[in-house]
Amino acid sequence: MQNHTLMLRDPLKMIGGSAAESLENGGFAAILARAGVGKTALLVQLALHAMAGGKNVLHISTEDPVDKVNLWYQEVFHRLTQSDNASQGEKIWDQLLYNRFIMTFETETFNLDKVQKRISELMANGIFQPRLIMIDGFAFDETSRPQLNGLKDLAATSEMTFWFTARTHRDEPVDSSGIAASFAPFAGLFDLMLQLYPEKDRVYLKRLALAAQQERQDKAELYLDPATLLVSDSPVGA
Repeated sequence: MQNHTLMLRDPLKMIGGSAAESLENGGFAAILARAGVGKTALLVQLALHAMAGGKNVLHISTEDPVDKVNLWYQEVFHRLTQSDNASQGEKIWDQLLYNRFIMTFETETFNLDKVQKRISELMANGIFQPRLIMIDGFAFDETSRPQLNGLKDLAATSEMTFWFTARTHRDEPVDSSGIAASFAPFAGLFDLMLQLYPEKDRVYLKRLALAAQQERQDKAELYLDPATLLVSDSPVGA
């Protein structure tokens, strides 16, 4: 099933064609922002676009229960389709659900072995075959490097694409590439990094690149609409 209304609103294509291309066959991507700026909303928008294109999305949350994660999807879907026919929107929503599976862990119980075991069970039992895995609330700290390395290996061998949200902090120092100090030790693992940062009444969306990759960085300036938290190429009030 493909729904072209949603597919035309691909945030990665708005960022630049190379952003989408960098995540083919086992890419690793992250959305960086401090709390409350819109990381989960953007993650869900990316997931819905993939689902509309027929890809199976496994959403893993370490912070929210299944009902709350599902509510995020419903709200973002409604914002994306609010100008469409209501009955048609309900039909599309019901179809999209076949392409999504939600899994939750408490932060302290999230580990590589458990994730791999549960994914293997889903696939072995013919329940769900994920192509994109969204991990919302992953703890990037000194103990998480082995888990990230393991997930990177899983992405490469299974050709699954992984998306993470990474929480940064207000007034946290950044390096010459604009990458927050708390995330910088892990940046080399990632094929794509997106930064959300608020400024006055706007939330900006920017693609980050390591210093050695600066010449490949896309120049498009994007925003999150503060009312809907959807990606836009023009700021509200402009």
